[in-house]
Amino acid sequence: MNDVIPEGEAVRLFTVPITPELATAAAAILKRFRELADECLRVVDPEAFAQITDSLFRKENAELNQLSEPLRGERHNLHALLLETAELTKDNALDHVRALEHDLLMQPPPVWSPLTLSRVAMEGVVFSEYLLDPAIPLNRRLARVAGMWRTDAVYAQKQGEAHGHEPAEAGQMLAYVENALRRCQAVERHNAKGKLGGYSFGSESAPLDINITERVAKAMPVWLPAPYRLTSGAAHNRPWMIGKAKDLAGGEGLVGEAATVMAAVMISMGAVETVVRVFGEYFAVDVSEGLRTMEEERKAFLYEAIGIAHGQ
Repeated sequence: MNDVIPEGEAVRLFTVPITPELATAAAAILKRFRELADECLRVVDPEAFAQITDSLFRKENAELNQLSEPLRGERHNLHALLLETAELTKDNALDHVRALEHDLLMQPPPVWSPLTLSRVAMEGVVFSEYLLDPAIPLNRRLARVAGMWRTDAVYAQKQGEAHGHEPAEAGQMLAYVENALRRCQAVERHNAKGKLGGYSFGSESAPLDINITERVAKAMPVWLPAPYRLTSGAAHNRPWMIGKAKDLAGGEGLVGEAATVMAAVMISMGAVETVVRVFGEYFAVDVSEGLRTMEEERKAFLYEAIGIAHGQ
């Protein structure tokens, strides 16, 4: 591979059509990252895992155990819901990484769907990070899941009403959630107009829902600039974004660039790295070797992909 760029020559990497060779290499690195994530996060020895007493997970359980019943049980239930939600969104994210692997191998090659799939992977990871964020105390963590839970209940109510359910039936989940949060002694926070804006537990509070754009900027790796705006442009069918594929095809159909594949793959790799780091920190599992391997293989893939895309 010739890595010398002629003086004065402007080079725009990956502004070439997607090739089967590049698609195969991209799918392979995504599969490799999923396997590495599984190796990092799989509990091989439950007894050894149970001996980890200095994790945030153990500390928060101990903190909850200091409460008196029935509050202790109610908050343990809410904490368990938080853990289940973080696990669910993580699994959904990795499932979309797997879907992206297959999407890349389609013939003719995909155009914008890789970015859309990578967005789902990124959002799932960010939801997990929002709930397991190692930098926040337990009560703020509980406030975050309380807000998300109630927001989901409102969505469920609206869906029920849209499908013709009676108001009482459509609102069953919302009523259940509101009652459960009262039993947890979650304090409602209202704005000046009286609208519910979030919940407080003690001195800690959180809004009703996550701000995805802000969270992506905080949670995703620093080597990945502005990934959410890029994926949103594709997911929302913005003409400024998707029109380029038609221009490249000379007005005949759509043609995808290697740049699209690379952006989707890098975003997905960044998402996998993030979720491994967050779960590792929260449960005090040493994932440093796995993260080092991911970094090394990510960089190696990038150089390999440049050579494939530009025939060097």
